[in-house]
Amino acid sequence: MYLGVFDLQKRLEQTRKVLREKQHLKKLIEEDIRDLEKDIQDLEAMTSGKSFATSSQR
Repeated sequence: MYLGVFDLQKRLEQTRKVLREKQHLKKLIEEDIRDLEKDIQDLEAMTSGKSFATSSQR
């Protein structure tokens, strides 16, 4: 009986550890997505600025 309780406690600790790791990875992925979205906006701003510049040169 006691052995099962210790096994459950160990499993709970392992599950919590995995959950913390997954939450950390989720945070990193969300930061990467925000960085990529910002990069895309910057690129779009640069390309839209260039298209205006080229259209005025024609």
